[in-house]
Amino acid sequence: MKIQQHLIIRTHIIFLYLLLPVWGASQINGRVTDAHTGEPLAFVNIIEQGTRNGTMTDIDGAFSLKLSDEKTPLQLSYVGYFGQTYPIKNPEQQQQIKLHRRPYELEEVIVYPGENPAHRIVKNVINNRSSNDPEKLEGFIYTSYNKFLATLDQDFYLERWEMTGDSSQLQISEMLNKRHLFIMESVSERKFKSPNQSNEIIIANRVSGLENPMFSMLATELQPFSFYGATISLLENEYISPLNRAAFNRYFYNIEDTLYWNNDTVFVIAFRPARNTNFDGLSGLLYINTFKWAIQNVIAQPARAIVSGLSFRIQQKYELIDNKWFPTQLNTDIDFFNPEAQDPTAITPIRMLGRSYIKNIAINPPLSGRDFGPFSLDFSPQANNVKEAYWQTYRPDTISPREKNTYQFMDSLGNELNFDAILNSVEPLAFGEIPLGVLNIPINSIYRFNDFEKHRLGLGLATNNRFSKRFHLGGHYAWGTGDRKHKYGYFGSVVINKRNNLRLGGAYNFDVSERGGSNIMLQNFILNTSMIRNFYMNKMDYTRRASAFFSFHSWRNFLTTEISVSKGKTHWTDLYYFTPGNNEAGLRQYHFTEAMLRLRFAYGEKLANTPLRIIRLPSNYPVFYLNITNGLDNIGKGETDYWRFEGRIDYQYNIPLVGKQSWILEAGSTNQKSLPWPLLFTAKAGNRDFYLASPFSFGTMQMNEFAANQYAAVFFQHSFQNLLFRKTTYTPELVIIANAGFGKLLKAENHLFMPAKSWEKGYYESGFAINKILPQRWARRIIFGMSPGIELLYRFGPYSLPTARENITVKLSLVTSF
Repeated sequence: MKIQQHLIIRTHIIFLYLLLPVWGASQINGRVTDAHTGEPLAFVNIIEQGTRNGTMTDIDGAFSLKLSDEKTPLQLSYVGYFGQTYPIKNPEQQQQIKLHRRPYELEEVIVYPGENPAHRIVKNVINNRSSNDPEKLEGFIYTSYNKFLATLDQDFYLERWEMTGDSSQLQISEMLNKRHLFIMESVSERKFKSPNQSNEIIIANRVSGLENPMFSMLATELQPFSFYGATISLLENEYISPLNRAAFNRYFYNIEDTLYWNNDTVFVIAFRPARNTNFDGLSGLLYINTFKWAIQNVIAQPARAIVSGLSFRIQQKYELIDNKWFPTQLNTDIDFFNPEAQDPTAITPIRMLGRSYIKNIAINPPLSGRDFGPFSLDFSPQANNVKEAYWQTYRPDTISPREKNTYQFMDSLGNELNFDAILNSVEPLAFGEIPLGVLNIPINSIYRFNDFEKHRLGLGLATNNRFSKRFHLGGHYAWGTGDRKHKYGYFGSVVINKRNNLRLGGAYNFDVSERGGSNIMLQNFILNTSMIRNFYMNKMDYTRRASAFFSFHSWRNFLTTEISVSKGKTHWTDLYYFTPGNNEAGLRQYHFTEAMLRLRFAYGEKLANTPLRIIRLPSNYPVFYLNITNGLDNIGKGETDYWRFEGRIDYQYNIPLVGKQSWILEAGSTNQKSLPWPLLFTAKAGNRDFYLASPFSFGTMQMNEFAANQYAAVFFQHSFQNLLFRKTTYTPELVIIANAGFGKLLKAENHLFMPAKSWEKGYYESGFAINKILPQRWARRIIFGMSPGIELLYRFGPYSLPTARENITVKLSLVTSF
């Protein structure tokens, strides 16, 4: 019995002895910042001196570390900063540590004793990309807290006050010490299922001065969710990733530090484009963990200055979740400046800071198609009404007094000036509409020009979501100075099912349309590739049409379907006559009854459900269009029985280190040999005699030069973007152009006084354009953000003209300069 008691006592003594180090250990918390700017420093390595016990700061510069001995100082190291030995004082208090930047430049070492040791590490990461990329998982679920704010540099205005004595600069500095310009918070829940089912819902939203969630939706798109892609998209710019196998030899890598994380090693590798290379690359730091050779942290920014007046930097932190590396923090810093200013005091340093904290992560949960709503990005109706206690459960820290003051000031100012009304008025303009309360006015209904109507004046009205999210009504009136005809129409539709946007509607119109033109289901924006070509149209027909339709989305919203029936009459006023038979009189009109199926298939396309409209977010896949029209004879005055098929494929994609390619393929066919010209296909000419280039059309072809019953055409452009030319203030872009097509006109003898002819032998043209030939600041000031260029095309093949000079066209091209 005594022996048993003795063993028990000894066991307890040993157990207590083993626990002494744990009980004796204390935990310290702190933050590491830049000694000059006060900005938090992410991923600083911190260890107890002489041990491997350490940690690393998070994206906000915060850290927490259990100490084995409070008397042991901390050893801090960070790329680009002087190392520091920090003695711990008052471990129960928050430690505020400041590091000093040292002059740092990633020098390229030309000669290594063997292979660059960083290459082996980077190759291991590249070889393991698929297994470590979170977007290659079978699925995941997470909740994200997002904070986005805009501010100005307080010290900048304080320094200007000291330099100039201008008291207004001191007032701005004091104001910035109290509040930011803007702050926004949101909480979103995201579900993902391979390969591309994604659904993100904003469940909480707060925007200073606003209730419109548009900014919350934009904040989720600031940077890529993963850094493993072949290209990294930042603010709609594509950058070649340092982990792109094809670009491996174009980057320079250097091991800057070797850290220890638990039982694994973390290599800190600096990267930037190698010398004498010219491509859009990134520079920064990769923190590579030898466990699965995965990214643990990354800091990246564009390697070259951006000429558009902004610069930015991203930071990402990954953690092991169920033995899988997954992003848990995402930072985006955007700095706006004036690239034309030579005087530093003339620059206005606006900063926009985005922060995302990801939690409640579930890897490969059981998900099915029923778990995903119709929209890739949606907004909960209750998101603007959540209580303060709800925010506290998601914020990583309490908001600062400066942030509270921003909310109070901007909310008061927003109520007074009605910021929401202003924003709701601006958003429709991007889609070519002027808001007017519950109505929108299409901008192109007020004025547009074509060579048939000349100056078309009018007005259109359509209800918006403020009137009703279910009912949509509208109409238009127009009059042309050239044809001096009145045009008008009205329409209405009702949403039967919101989930798949099932609509039922009808319309009545009397208006003009291009003879032999297309009726593909293209989206209409204020700026599009067909805008300039519309100026040149000089053969148009008048059509009176009454129609009914229903449309819907299906197959995860990738497929849009519209089915319609219509009847009416088409007539024309020029000298053209159509004779159906050898002995029949020439016609200048026909009646029709039609049934039409229109399809649009865009695999991978996402839909964002905003308060004002549903917005399509483009995918990286081709977009397919198909129209099938059946003319019905002896039904509703229909005079012709025919089938008309028309298809189109649009595809744009980037080729790393080569540029961007754009393709448009079109084809059409009719089953009847003898049909009026309006039911045929007129070749898409770009009017060789006019000085403005019309993209994706035959620039060396006259208007109405060719028409066909069956045709096919391909339009190709390859832009080298800024890979060939790069200047400090502008970047000219070389574009290679090649277009080809053929079409066969049947029963040409039935078309009297028809200038268009068959082109079955094939039509060919090629050439190049040099876009953005002016500095961007000139384009912004002179031509409203459009940058001019020069396009040169040459016509060759069976339909070439007699002399070389006649086959050459030189035109002015216009592209957006941003």
